[in-house]
Amino acid sequence: MLDYIITNASVCTGLKEPAKQLPVGIDGDKIVVLDAQAPLPEARQTVDGTGMILAPGFIDPHASTGFGYFFPNAADHKLYQGITTEIFGNCGTSPAPIGPHLESTMERLSEDIGFPYDWKTTSEYFDRIEDKLQFNIATLVGHSTLRHGYMDDWNELRDGQLESMKGELKKAIDEGALGFSTGLIYAPGCFAEMDELVELAKIVADHGGVYASHIRDERNHVEEAVTEALTISERAGVRTLISHLKAAEKQNWGKIPKVLKQIEEFNAKHPDMPAAVDVYPYTAISTKLRAFIPKHYLQDGIAQVPDKLRKPEAVEEIANYIVERDYDLDLMLIISDEYEEYAAKTVAAIAQEQHISEAQAIADMLIKSTETWIVYHCINQDDIDAAVLWPNSMICTDSWSYPINAPKTIGQPHPRSYGAFTEFLERFVLNLKALGWEEAIHKITYLPADMFKLEGRGQIADGYFADLVLLNPKTLKANATYMAPKSLSDGVEYLWVNGQLVIAEREIRQSNPGKVLTLASQPA
Repeated sequence: MLDYIITNASVCTGLKEPAKQLPVGIDGDKIVVLDAQAPLPEARQTVDGTGMILAPGFIDPHASTGFGYFFPNAADHKLYQGITTEIFGNCGTSPAPIGPHLESTMERLSEDIGFPYDWKTTSEYFDRIEDKLQFNIATLVGHSTLRHGYMDDWNELRDGQLESMKGELKKAIDEGALGFSTGLIYAPGCFAEMDELVELAKIVADHGGVYASHIRDERNHVEEAVTEALTISERAGVRTLISHLKAAEKQNWGKIPKVLKQIEEFNAKHPDMPAAVDVYPYTAISTKLRAFIPKHYLQDGIAQVPDKLRKPEAVEEIANYIVERDYDLDLMLIISDEYEEYAAKTVAAIAQEQHISEAQAIADMLIKSTETWIVYHCINQDDIDAAVLWPNSMICTDSWSYPINAPKTIGQPHPRSYGAFTEFLERFVLNLKALGWEEAIHKITYLPADMFKLEGRGQIADGYFADLVLLNPKTLKANATYMAPKSLSDGVEYLWVNGQLVIAEREIRQSNPGKVLTLASQPA
């Protein structure tokens, strides 16, 4: 007897083949594709999917930290988008391995966020979370995490430190990490030179993993930054994923089609390791305010930033940096709620209210909290559309799993946290009709599964793991907005993770059927 049979749905397999009406069964944690012409076998529960789309569970290739899983219902906002697997450790930051220089930071984060911290290695971290997972997870190893842990001076790579980082990266890959990520706009990753990155990426290549890069510049030098990522890929012989592709600031709008052409030319020369991109379907970024000051203020560590910004020359330097980069601070919204006088206001409005310069406002906010988060509307819709519609792009949330009612709030999220996948389907399938269901679902199932070599996932096929989502196109809607970002998506009627029902009739069930997906279990 099967556990479940889903009938009468339009089945999109994850491949780009036309949707078909056929019953799909679930036996334990595996999919059974049934013959539409044969009598149905017995099942404990039959779900009628009339008028709905049955698809493989969606895969988020770009989440951030893995610190939220310690809290119940950490993944509700992603499950309601149809996501059954997320890959975190992106943008250079991962929960492990923890080197000696990083321990005090981890202890502070543990206190600030409220998660228990008692691990050092990737395998120890997996042990702590494996029974707490609402959906499947996997991690990359963060370059900045390695640098922070094993370098005492971020600006100078000393003898033996690269070998330490390579050794820790290899160990983490052996313990199951899927690859290596960089955040080359953030400290301490921004101080690394290409040779260091190539040497680390070679470790990943040797194990069949992925190099995911938040590139060094997403603004005036985005083409050069993409070239750097592709050069690392070529020199290391590694599959490369360019993270949350964008060209920020008005002077750079229109560059994305040129960047995609760069990648296409690379892929034509390297068909055995084609580069891909992920993208979120919004025209605003979300990051920390400290990313908008000159990098040298970060080179001695984040803890030193407030004292440096108190120096008289700091405000003038930030003012020049704003002009040089042409930031429009009328469009930069503070989403941290730590200080009431700043929350939900733009930098320009804060400066005007307090009768100070915009540069002074930035300095003052960072002196109070270097962890201040912003949303910045600086991307062109045509560029986003071009990136989303590119055949080798996949959709991401670029956000972590963290519950609405966690014991401590960490600012306000970007609406992509609660709506990226729903927004993608709503805009590009239902509204613009730029993609059919089959191609759209291919981008969020098969493509990321293939990129990360997630064996047995990303398709509806016999013997594949039963990660499935039953969507109602009539109710599909992204409800999260910039001012009300903690609004769950509509449209997911049923969702299974490894054969267990996690959403039934639009209601979350309290269960933790998720698994840790490791490179060790994937073919190299």
